Amino acid sequence: MKYAISLIVSTLFSLYVQASETITWPSLRPLQSQYQNLSPSNKALLSEIYAYEVVKKTRQLSPMENDGYTQRVTLAKKFGLDVQEMLEQRTQQTSDVVPELNIKDMKMAGFLVPIEMEGLIGTQFLLVPTAGACIHTPPPPINQTILVKFPEGHELQSLYTPVWVTGDIKSSSVKTSVALSDGDQAIQTGYVINASGIELYQ
Repeated sequence: MKYAISLIVSTLFSLYVQASETITWPSLRPLQSQYQNLSPSNKALLSEIYAYEVVKKTRQLSPMENDGYTQRVTLAKKFGLDVQEMLEQRTQQTSDVVPELNIKDMKMAGFLVPIEMEGLIGTQFLLVPTAGACIHTPPPPINQTILVKFPEGHELQSLYTPVWVTGDIKSSSVKTSVALSDGDQAIQTGYVINASGIELYQ
C-alpha cells in the first residue's frame, strides 16, 4: 500500500514537473520576419554596418573606417538586403517585447544578477541569457532582461552559475538598478517572473 501511494505521488510529481513550459530567449523577441530569416553571416554584416552608423552620429569616420563602411554597404546590396529597412527591424527586435505575454507554470534557463539581498540570500534578481551580463558592460536589450521576484529567497553561488527559474512570466517594463563596485547601473527589464523556484541548471 505504501509502495502504491509512493508510486502515485511520484507519478503526479513527475507530471507536475513536466507540465512546465520551457521558454527560450529567442521567443521573447517580437517576430520580425525578414530580419529573423536572415543568415547569421548577413546578421553579422548588418551589425557591423550598424556599428558604423552609431559612430557616424558622434564623429566623422576616418578614411579607413569610411572604406570599411562603404564596402559593407555595397556587399549588403549585392546580397539584396535593404540596409535601412533591415537596420530598423534589427533595432526594433532588440528593444521591443512580446506584448501581452503571460505564461503560467513555465521554466527558463539563464544567469542571475542580484538586485535585492538579505544577507547572503537574494529575493530579487535579473535573469539574463549570458553569464556576467550587466556587469561593466552595456546591458542586454530589454527583451533579454527579466526581473525575477522570489520572496522565498535564493543563495546565489556565482554570476556564472546557470540556473532554472520556474514560475509565471509576463511582459512588464520595469526600471531598476544593479549595484556595482563603481556605482549603480540603471537597467530596464521587459518581463517579470514571479518565481516559484530557482535551482541549478542540470
